[in-house]
Amino acid sequence: MSRLDCGVRIPLFALAVALAACSSADDRGAQAASTFPLGPDAIVLRVPAGGGQARAYRYPSLDTLIWTTRATLPAQVQPLGFSIDAGTLAFRDSGGLTWRLTLGSGALERAYPGPLDESVSLDGSAIYGISEGTLLRLTTSESTPWKASTAARASQLQPLRDGGVLLIGQRAPETVLTRYRPPARAPVDSAVLPGPSLLISAAGGDRFYLSDGPRGLVSVRARDLEKLGTIALGDSIIATTTSPSGDRVYVLGRGNDAARVQVIAKYTDEIIAKVPVPADANALRMDPLGRYLLVRHGGEADSVLVIGIAANAVLGHIVSPWRADLPLVLPDGRLATLRGDDVVILTADRFQAVSVVAGGARDIWTVVQWNGFRRRTGDSPLRATVTQADTTTRRAVEPTPTGPPADSAADPADSGAPQPVPDSGRRRASPGDSVRRASADSLRRAGARPDTASRPRPAPPSTTLTLGDRGSFVVQFAALKAEQPARQLAGSVKANGEKAHVVVTSSNGIALYRVILGPFRTRADAEAAGRAAGRDYWVFEGGTI
Repeated sequence: MSRLDCGVRIPLFALAVALAACSSADDRGAQAASTFPLGPDAIVLRVPAGGGQARAYRYPSLDTLIWTTRATLPAQVQPLGFSIDAGTLAFRDSGGLTWRLTLGSGALERAYPGPLDESVSLDGSAIYGISEGTLLRLTTSESTPWKASTAARASQLQPLRDGGVLLIGQRAPETVLTRYRPPARAPVDSAVLPGPSLLISAAGGDRFYLSDGPRGLVSVRARDLEKLGTIALGDSIIATTTSPSGDRVYVLGRGNDAARVQVIAKYTDEIIAKVPVPADANALRMDPLGRYLLVRHGGEADSVLVIGIAANAVLGHIVSPWRADLPLVLPDGRLATLRGDDVVILTADRFQAVSVVAGGARDIWTVVQWNGFRRRTGDSPLRATVTQADTTTRRAVEPTPTGPPADSAADPADSGAPQPVPDSGRRRASPGDSVRRASADSLRRAGARPDTASRPRPAPPSTTLTLGDRGSFVVQFAALKAEQPARQLAGSVKANGEKAHVVVTSSNGIALYRVILGPFRTRADAEAAGRAAGRDYWVFEGGTI
């Protein structure tokens, strides 16, 4: 990603703008740990940079693993977007291939067979890309991609809130803006700007800012691509970013051996603040909740300025290498920074170290909002039956919350991959044997012994297991909107010689085809069947099926 277009692609963790509470200058980490949010949970996803299993942690409990994939993700994943409804993460790998990972079921699928020259996503559901000069839209509901052609050489894509996309193309010596709204293949609007331009910011989705030469911006209205005016910055543009709401645009520029961050008010196109920064400043990163602006400087020293958005003033500085994912402002205002192979968590007020995630720097970090790892009875969260310590986290400066995390479930939309169906008051099954074996192996390699004494042990299965025997517990492997894939999956799921079957239910008026085994007399019997099937599974109680 070039410096000029850094405001175009919204980092995945910038999608976390709907958290119920924001911390002020004081550190809110302890408060966040003591109460369970009413809205979606902040989930920290970590994927090994060299490829491997994705792991999930419910923030702020970074030492407690709540979920992991069985599938191996490719190396150097770059998050594109997250669907809070479907629980689906869209990302691309180092080779340009696009993928979807469904949290909960762990389904990993390639979104498009070949690499894309460009790929963007606003919500993790629809992915726009460019392949051999053709514009594509990839969704889980379309068997074939939507395609559109353009005469201009495509250089950038910006997904829009209405489901469309803005294409910024170059047709020497002009820049062509073209807006599409599938399923129509013809452009909805187009405009031409003189000279080459790059999209700097899609402020709030209703106004675009493009470069107007090296020292200025041009403002364009989104709904009709009409040019509104120009803004003279006086500095050479180095990097840009936008507040989460889009009402402020931040431009890092340099002129006369000095650098500064200029703040532009979207609705007036006026420069309302100028914050001096070191002359070697070269990158910006916005806090997902709009409290801090991080400014990289210091060259090899990897220093980072922290600017308070409310006062437009420098609050302090931290020392951390700068990557595409880190340093990261966490939901409670703390900062995740890099130190060697570790990730160090700093307080939100004085930027002091409070905990260390050993080996965390070997992972790519992403924060998403999703409550699919929780299950509720009304508004009262249930306690998870099993928690599993992450053996990569060993040095803690600050005590972590005691007791197992709460666990409830959302109502994820079907994305074409097997997903759980929420069932209020029913607990998720304990992690599979493969996860427990991986944890024990990592402990043995570290010279430690698994703590089996403190881990809740499931009740032993009954001596006789009769599949289909009437009871109140069922094992579910998927819930799909299409009948044929559900029946194909059911034919491949076996436990103790019995095959799964399909039961049709309804959710919000939509038919769902649930792949299940059972019902069983006890939860232990159901869990034994789920383990015997060798797949991800959920155990639900309430045998009316």
